[in-house]
Amino acid sequence: MKRLFSLAMALAITMLLMLSVSGSGGRRVVTVVLKGETVTFDTPAYIENNRTMVPLRAVAEALGLEVTWDQTSATAWLSDGSWSPSLRGRTIVVDPGHGGASTGASYGGVRESALNLSIAQALAEELRSLGASVVMTRSSDKDISLADRAAMANRLKADLFLSVHCNVSPTNPSAKGVYTAYHGGSAQSRRAAELLKNAMVSFAGVPDMGAHDRSDLAVLRLTDMPAVLLECGFMSTPEELALLLQPEHQKALAQGAAYGAALFFSPPSL
Repeated sequence: MKRLFSLAMALAITMLLMLSVSGSGGRRVVTVVLKGETVTFDTPAYIENNRTMVPLRAVAEALGLEVTWDQTSATAWLSDGSWSPSLRGRTIVVDPGHGGASTGASYGGVRESALNLSIAQALAEELRSLGASVVMTRSSDKDISLADRAAMANRLKADLFLSVHCNVSPTNPSAKGVYTAYHGGSAQSRRAAELLKNAMVSFAGVPDMGAHDRSDLAVLRLTDMPAVLLECGFMSTPEELALLLQPEHQKALAQGAAYGAALFFSPPSL
């Protein structure tokens, strides 16, 4: 698996770079020094507010990194092929939202509780493929109290709690995309919510609905470890509901969430 850097990580590269610009007649030659290695290349560098501005792609490609731009999530991914995601040694609780009499939303004859379970099972498989020990709060159509879901994760001393849901919008019939929620009192939960959301958006090719503070949600409030609630798409939008029912799309969402979890625990570094 290729090494990936989000744009936020990529910008941190500038902390390690020394840039010098020379030339005349509008042509600028930029020299990049990274950990003692020097690379010189032509680029449309320019000065703004007494700072040398160099396109990220030019710097990355000069250093032998591949650049992929995801327009939907406004994320640049840099890869050098040396990093692979791993969740070995991590215990992750996957919580399929609702269940039993608590069906959640229902659209087009599809119960959210059943859809949540299907996506959560795909997520558990992807997490295990990266080496994680995964425990699901439910594996069948039964209701479990919110307090019991959190208590299960706390007893296990899990490293991460992921609650899987699907969204609805009573006011926007065309709403689409992934939304994540975290407890505002946990900086680690917020970081995890951002990373998982970004990766899910990138892997599944869906709109980014943001990561939001939902400190009112019991499963986020009662868990002792970093916890994220994943809203995987809008059941209330027929087009997106059809997409959510596709195993290939569920797998893409799951792969993104698992990859985001790996980035959370062991972010790549230069």
